[in-house]
Amino acid sequence: MELKKVNEFTWKIEKEGKMKVPAIIFASEQLMKKIKEDRTLQQAMNVATLNGIIKHSLTMPDAHEGFLN
Repeated sequence: MELKKVNEFTWKIEKEGKMKVPAIIFASEQLMKKIKEDRTLQQAMNVATLNGIIKHSLTMPDAHEGFLN
């Protein structure tokens, strides 16, 4: 997974694998360091594979890894 910084508070993971849309993450540098410690980014990518998703998978600043299979 390649995480690209778009601006001060926006990050992007381009479509890859089974993803139907890119994943957009809203977080500061400090918060992104914490997000990278768990599986939140993987969860954002999982959401991007869901049927019916349109345009982007969005991850807000209160992100957490949620449930993963």
